[in-house]
Amino acid sequence: MARWRGGSAVHDDHDVPRGPERPSETVATSLRQRIAAGEWASGDALPTVTVLSAHYGVARATVVRALRMLEADGLVRIVPRWGTFRV
Repeated sequence: MARWRGGSAVHDDHDVPRGPERPSETVATSLRQRIAAGEWASGDALPTVTVLSAHYGVARATVVRALRMLEADGLVRIVPRWGTFRV
């Protein structure tokens, strides 16, 4: 079910749970779950940092930190000025 946040529809199953974790950790956890669910195939580009920050309602820097965590885990590859790609 979608609900409105910040002028756009946000699907409840992709909402960032609020808790004691740092926001970048919760975004990284959500993205890991979406990757595990097969939302992006190997080689697919993930949405841009701007799109992800609007989707999760966090700062762009928070999304960048989350993507760097995923890159450290070997799940994505960040290519400057090109995007972030599923490995």
